[in-house]
Amino acid sequence: MEAVIWPANIDSKKTRKEGRKIPKKDAVKDPTIKEMYEAAKKLGLEPEIEKNKYYPRSWWERKGRLRIKKTKSKIEIMKKISRLIKAMR
Repeated sequence: MEAVIWPANIDSKKTRKEGRKIPKKDAVKDPTIKEMYEAAKKLGLEPEIEKNKYYPRSWWERKGRLRIKKTKSKIEIMKKISRLIKAMR
């Protein structure tokens, strides 16, 4: 089973209405798709970057998205990716 994670889903600068899916305290400021890819790879989630995709709520930003192998709930995976990005920074 696969899941799609957008940078907006873990961006602490976004509101819930703008697409953030995890609590602000767990989110990271301005995550890049490369950071998300590296974190997901370290977690063994077999990530795949899809460039030039745009998040529907912010269609003017072409930041891409990440497709991953879903091993747990999507929220838990996003929290782990976000925590790992914070540690890598």
